Amino acid sequence: MNVTTTLEGRVFQEARKFYFIHLKVEAAIIRANYDWLKVDVKGKELHGKGVIDVNGVQYHIELKYSPFYGGRMDRIFITNHKIKYHDDIHLYNSKPPTLCLYHPIIDRPLFKLIPLHKMIPWITEWCHFYGEWEKYGVWLAPEVKHITI
Repeated sequence: MNVTTTLEGRVFQEARKFYFIHLKVEAAIIRANYDWLKVDVKGKELHGKGVIDVNGVQYHIELKYSPFYGGRMDRIFITNHKIKYHDDIHLYNSKPPTLCLYHPIIDRPLFKLIPLHKMIPWITEWCHFYGEWEKYGVWLAPEVKHITI
Protein backbone atom coordinates (compact mmCIF):
# COMPACT_ATOMS: atom_id res chain seq x y z
CA MET A 1 0.00 0.00 0.00
CA ASN A 2 1.41 3.41 -0.93
CA VAL A 3 1.03 6.79 0.77
CA THR A 4 -1.70 7.97 -1.63
CA THR A 5 -3.81 4.87 -1.03
CA THR A 6 -3.39 5.27 2.73
CA LEU A 7 -4.39 8.94 2.67
CA GLU A 8 -7.35 8.24 0.36
CA GLY A 9 -8.54 5.56 2.80
CA ARG A 10 -8.46 8.09 5.61
CA VAL A 11 -10.93 10.32 3.76
CA PHE A 12 -13.52 7.53 3.97
CA GLN A 13 -12.54 6.70 7.57
CA GLU A 14 -13.20 10.30 8.59
CA ALA A 15 -16.53 10.32 6.75
CA ARG A 16 -17.50 7.11 8.54
CA LYS A 17 -16.35 8.38 11.92
CA PHE A 18 -18.43 11.54 11.64
CA TYR A 19 -21.15 10.12 9.39
CA PHE A 20 -24.07 11.63 11.30
CA ILE A 21 -22.75 15.19 11.01
CA HIS A 22 -21.73 14.64 7.39
CA LEU A 23 -25.17 13.33 6.41
CA LYS A 24 -27.06 16.01 8.36
CA VAL A 25 -25.03 18.78 6.71
CA GLU A 26 -25.65 17.27 3.25
CA ALA A 27 -29.38 17.04 4.00
CA ALA A 28 -29.49 20.68 5.14
CA ILE A 29 -27.67 21.93 2.02
CA ILE A 30 -29.98 19.91 -0.26
CA ARG A 31 -33.13 21.16 1.50
CA ALA A 32 -31.92 24.75 1.13
CA ASN A 33 -31.09 24.44 -2.58
CA TYR A 34 -33.23 21.74 -4.19
CA ASP A 35 -36.91 22.05 -3.30
CA TRP A 36 -37.86 19.23 -5.70
CA LEU A 37 -35.95 16.70 -3.62
CA LYS A 38 -37.13 15.57 -0.17
CA VAL A 39 -34.33 14.11 1.97
CA ASP A 40 -34.00 12.55 5.39
CA VAL A 41 -31.26 10.82 7.35
CA LYS A 42 -32.17 7.26 8.32
CA GLY A 43 -29.54 5.44 10.35
CA LYS A 44 -26.25 5.60 8.47
CA GLU A 45 -27.81 6.70 5.16
CA LEU A 46 -29.29 9.80 3.63
CA HIS A 47 -32.42 8.96 1.62
CA GLY A 48 -34.07 11.19 -0.94
CA LYS A 49 -36.97 11.18 -3.39
CA GLY A 50 -38.20 13.68 -5.90
CA VAL A 51 -39.44 14.33 -9.42
CA ILE A 52 -37.70 16.43 -12.05
CA ASP A 53 -38.90 17.44 -15.48
CA VAL A 54 -36.26 17.33 -18.19
CA ASN A 55 -37.32 18.40 -21.68
CA GLY A 56 -40.96 17.58 -20.92
CA VAL A 57 -40.23 14.13 -19.46
CA GLN A 58 -40.71 13.44 -15.76
CA TYR A 59 -38.10 11.40 -13.92
CA HIS A 60 -38.80 10.02 -10.48
CA ILE A 61 -35.51 10.06 -8.62
CA GLU A 62 -34.60 8.04 -5.56
CA LEU A 63 -31.21 8.31 -3.94
CA LYS A 64 -29.22 6.87 -1.09
CA TYR A 65 -25.92 8.23 0.18
CA SER A 66 -23.62 6.80 2.82
CA PRO A 67 -19.89 6.63 3.60
CA PHE A 68 -20.45 2.97 4.43
CA TYR A 69 -21.05 1.97 0.79
CA GLY A 70 -18.11 0.48 -1.01
CA GLY A 71 -16.38 2.42 -3.78
CA ARG A 72 -18.65 5.43 -3.99
CA MET A 73 -21.07 6.98 -1.52
CA ASP A 74 -24.02 7.55 -3.86
CA ARG A 75 -26.70 5.25 -5.22
CA ILE A 76 -29.06 7.18 -7.50
CA PHE A 77 -31.98 5.50 -9.28
CA ILE A 78 -34.69 6.48 -11.74
CA THR A 79 -37.79 4.60 -10.62
CA ASN A 80 -40.46 5.41 -13.21
CA HIS A 81 -38.62 4.38 -16.39
CA LYS A 82 -37.58 0.82 -17.14
CA ILE A 83 -33.98 1.72 -17.86
CA LYS A 84 -31.90 -1.38 -18.45
CA TYR A 85 -28.16 -1.55 -18.22
CA HIS A 86 -26.45 -0.88 -21.54
CA ASP A 87 -22.71 -0.39 -22.15
CA ASP A 88 -23.33 2.85 -24.06
CA ILE A 89 -25.18 4.71 -21.30
CA HIS A 90 -23.77 5.62 -17.96
CA LEU A 91 -25.24 3.18 -15.49
CA TYR A 92 -23.76 0.81 -12.98
CA ASN A 93 -24.88 -2.76 -13.63
CA SER A 94 -26.47 -3.14 -10.19
CA LYS A 95 -29.96 -4.31 -9.30
CA PRO A 96 -31.63 -1.92 -9.99
CA PRO A 97 -29.16 0.01 -12.18
CA THR A 98 -27.79 3.20 -10.60
CA LEU A 99 -26.71 6.34 -12.42
CA CYS A 100 -23.05 6.81 -13.24
CA LEU A 101 -22.56 10.55 -12.80
CA TYR A 102 -18.77 10.67 -12.50
CA HIS A 103 -15.74 8.43 -12.73
CA PRO A 104 -15.03 7.35 -9.14
CA ILE A 105 -11.26 7.62 -9.56
CA ILE A 106 -10.57 10.18 -12.28
CA ASP A 107 -13.24 12.74 -11.34
CA ARG A 108 -12.90 12.57 -7.57
CA PRO A 109 -10.58 15.25 -6.17
CA LEU A 110 -7.49 13.83 -4.49
CA PHE A 111 -8.05 13.25 -0.75
CA LYS A 112 -11.64 14.53 -0.94
CA LEU A 113 -15.12 13.17 -1.42
CA ILE A 114 -17.66 14.49 -3.90
CA PRO A 115 -20.49 15.75 -1.72
CA LEU A 116 -24.00 14.72 -2.68
CA HIS A 117 -25.23 18.29 -3.07
CA LYS A 118 -22.68 18.79 -5.87
CA MET A 119 -24.04 15.72 -7.68
CA ILE A 120 -27.68 16.83 -7.74
CA PRO A 121 -27.36 19.00 -10.90
CA TRP A 122 -25.60 16.11 -12.63
CA ILE A 123 -28.82 14.07 -12.31
CA THR A 124 -30.62 16.55 -14.58
CA GLU A 125 -27.73 16.42 -17.05
CA TRP A 126 -27.80 12.62 -17.02
CA CYS A 127 -31.54 12.61 -17.74
CA HIS A 128 -31.05 15.06 -20.62
CA PHE A 129 -28.33 12.94 -22.21
CA TYR A 130 -30.36 9.76 -21.64
CA GLY A 131 -33.21 11.32 -23.62
CA GLU A 132 -30.75 12.18 -26.40
CA TRP A 133 -29.41 8.62 -26.32
CA GLU A 134 -32.96 7.27 -26.72
CA LYS A 135 -33.39 9.46 -29.84
CA TYR A 136 -30.00 9.04 -31.49
CA GLY A 137 -28.47 5.88 -30.00
CA VAL A 138 -25.29 7.74 -29.04
CA TRP A 139 -24.25 9.03 -25.60
CA LEU A 140 -23.55 12.70 -26.41
CA ALA A 141 -22.20 13.78 -23.02
CA PRO A 142 -18.48 14.10 -22.29
CA GLU A 143 -17.36 10.79 -20.84
CA VAL A 144 -14.63 8.48 -19.73
CA LYS A 145 -15.23 5.33 -21.74
CA HIS A 146 -15.91 2.19 -19.75
CA ILE A 147 -13.27 -0.44 -20.27
CA THR A 148 -13.75 -4.17 -20.14
CA ILE A 149 -10.87 -6.31 -18.98
